[in-house]
Amino acid sequence: MIKYFKKFLSKRKIELSEFDKNNPLGSGGERVDFIFNQNFDYGKLDMYQKNHYRRYEFALKNISVDDICGDFACGSGYGSIMLSDVASKVTGVDINKKVIATIKKRYKGNDKVKFINKDLLKLNYQNLYSTIISFETIEHFHEEEICKLFALFNKALVAKGKLIFSTPYMQEDSKAARELGFHQTFFIDENKIKGWLDIAEFEDPIFYYQDYVNHEIISTKRNPDFIICIVTKS
Repeated sequence: MIKYFKKFLSKRKIELSEFDKNNPLGSGGERVDFIFNQNFDYGKLDMYQKNHYRRYEFALKNISVDDICGDFACGSGYGSIMLSDVASKVTGVDINKKVIATIKKRYKGNDKVKFINKDLLKLNYQNLYSTIISFETIEHFHEEEICKLFALFNKALVAKGKLIFSTPYMQEDSKAARELGFHQTFFIDENKIKGWLDIAEFEDPIFYYQDYVNHEIISTKRNPDFIICIVTKS
């Protein structure tokens, strides 16, 4: 299914463009899809793919050897495979059965990664993961569900475990955004995130920012398209 994505709805006055037009894993979701293998060529990725890939690169730099990682809302699974270069085990979770079935076949040779079909709001892990990664996830939930999601992430982490996540920065609530149908919570900024994390008993969030111009993840806020957060379990 061809999906369309207007880059945060005229924030930079970019025209409506095809989002991930070659994505075989559409299935009503919003997933960046490409196959990650030894022939992977970053230069051939489109703007959205490059941006997404850089976030997993960032996560890799912030996990340790032998970490047990959860990649929650793993989408097409390439990020879970990337994480397994450092982590000892990775669990990739996605709500879509077709997606999970496809990526299980696609990456069946990697014994360090396990893909599971599950609703994130029904996670029941406890004190298992040293790091949880969840990119472009919380905006897909209603605001009252985000605190519950963060609480489930907290429960799944070991003591002093880390949560690394990202979300669109200050995306406007508009008719065009609603028509896309993917996002449920808008105008997400540092203060909203701090409030949700505090309720879920996380502490000391550190914020980074990223845009669609150069894709770099930096600590300086310069007209960002995404906010990335690292936070530790209390």
